[in-house]
Amino acid sequence: MYGEVETNEGGLGWAMIPRPNRRLTALAREVARCAQALLPEGAGLFMGLETDAAGLLHLIWWRRDDFALVAEVSASPEGFCPVDTEEGALQEAGIELLDYLAGRWPAPPAGYGVITDGTGVAFAPDHPAPSASGWLMRQATGSVPLLAIIALDPSGPCALLAPRPHRSLH
Repeated sequence: MYGEVETNEGGLGWAMIPRPNRRLTALAREVARCAQALLPEGAGLFMGLETDAAGLLHLIWWRRDDFALVAEVSASPEGFCPVDTEEGALQEAGIELLDYLAGRWPAPPAGYGVITDGTGVAFAPDHPAPSASGWLMRQATGSVPLLAIIALDPSGPCALLAPRPHRSLH
């Protein structure tokens, strides 16, 4: 799907999307900002935002240490929490980002999403559904690399998903 991959400066060299744009970056920043409120500091959690063929938005929390599923909340846009709540703000920001991200594929997959640690936002274009069985392990082993829209925190809860220095793509 993507050709050349650039890496960000510093850190562990998150593979960045090759042709970022301002709108996608702004939407990802808003998702990361909204997610911070739902990722307690020091809890070692990160989350996924995923949409499916039925149009549901899934908010999924995992533990950093063992990738165990902690919680999942699903809702259709009609059932979103009020936008003035932390969850509602994230739902609105998440669906806007995912709708825009759908345009990055020639034909959007039935289910696709992103992960965030509250700092950055990343996705895997060739295996786009974070809730798919084995998805996190494929990221951790580097068999299906993540592309960052905004670099994840290299020492945060997604550090095990970071590309290894010897595997950085240029």
